[in-house]
Amino acid sequence: MLTEQVVNYKKSQIKQWPVRSNRASEIGHPCEKYLVFLRTRWQEKSLHDVALQFIFDEGRMHEDAVIATLIQAGLRLVEQQRAFEWSKYQVTGHIDAKVLVGDKAIPLEIKSSSPFVFNAINSVQDLFNGKYVYLKKYPAQMTFYMLMDNKDEGLFLFKNKVNGQLKEIPMTLDYGYGESLIQKAERINRHVESGSIPDPIEWSEEVCGGCGFAHVCMPEVRRDALEITDMPELEAKLRRWDELKATAKEYAAIDKEVKELFKGKESIVIGNYYISGKSVERKAYSVPGGSYWKTNIECLNVKGASNE
Repeated sequence: MLTEQVVNYKKSQIKQWPVRSNRASEIGHPCEKYLVFLRTRWQEKSLHDVALQFIFDEGRMHEDAVIATLIQAGLRLVEQQRAFEWSKYQVTGHIDAKVLVGDKAIPLEIKSSSPFVFNAINSVQDLFNGKYVYLKKYPAQMTFYMLMDNKDEGLFLFKNKVNGQLKEIPMTLDYGYGESLIQKAERINRHVESGSIPDPIEWSEEVCGGCGFAHVCMPEVRRDALEITDMPELEAKLRRWDELKATAKEYAAIDKEVKELFKGKESIVIGNYYISGKSVERKAYSVPGGSYWKTNIECLNVKGASNE
C-alpha cells in the first residue's frame, strides 16, 4: 500500500499548464510544428505517464543534491533558479545557477543522466549529435541563457545517477547558432500570431514516436498517406512490434553498456553470471580488418547466453 499511495500522489502531480512563450528549454526541439502546438494547442498535448513523472522528480532531487555538494565543496553559486525573459522574441526560461570563477559568473545547467548517457557525452558536439531529443535541446537552452545574460561562456554539469560521478561540459557562445535560434523563435511567433501551422518534419521514430501531439498531427499524415489498407493480421503484428520496441531499445542500451564494462576481462564470475571474453581478429572482406573483443555472458543456473 505504501508504493500505491506514492504512485497515486505522483499521478496527482501530472498536469498541463498554459504555454505563453517560447521556452528556452524547448526551443532546440527539431520540429517547429511541435513548438507552435506548444503555444497554440498546449491543452491538447497528451499527459506524460507516471513513470516519466518519477524521472522528472528524480532529476529535480539530483539537481538539489548537486547544488548542495558544490556549495559544500566551497564553490560560490549565485542567482539560483533566476528567471529570464527576452520579450522581443517571446523567449523565457530560468537557469539552475551561476558559478563564480574569478571575476566571471558563468551560467550553470545541471543534468542528471543514466550511466550510458553519462559515458557518451564528453563535449557539446556530443549533445548536438545525441541519440535522444532531450540532449539536442540542451545547447539551445544554454545558448539563449548566454545571449539573454550577455555571456560568452556556459557550463553543463552532468551527474551519473548510479554512482554520483560528475562531469563538466563547457560551452562557448556560437553567435551563428544563436542567430539561427532567434530566427526560429521569430518563425514560431509569426505562426502563433497568424494562426498558421508549419509543415511537419519527415517522420522520425525518435522525435515523432513519443510526441505528445501525435494524435493531433497524425490525422494529417493519415489523410496524406499514399495508401490506407485494412490488413488485420499485419496490423496485429505491428501492434506487437510496437509493444516490444521499448523493451528492445532498453536491452540494446544495457547490452552495450554491460559488455563495454567487461572488455579485456577473460574470465569473471558475478553472482550467478559467468562472463568470458577473448580478442577476435576481424576478417577484412567488405570492412577493414582488425580485432574486437567478444564477450559471452551466461547465467549459471539458467540456460541461455548473450553473445557479441
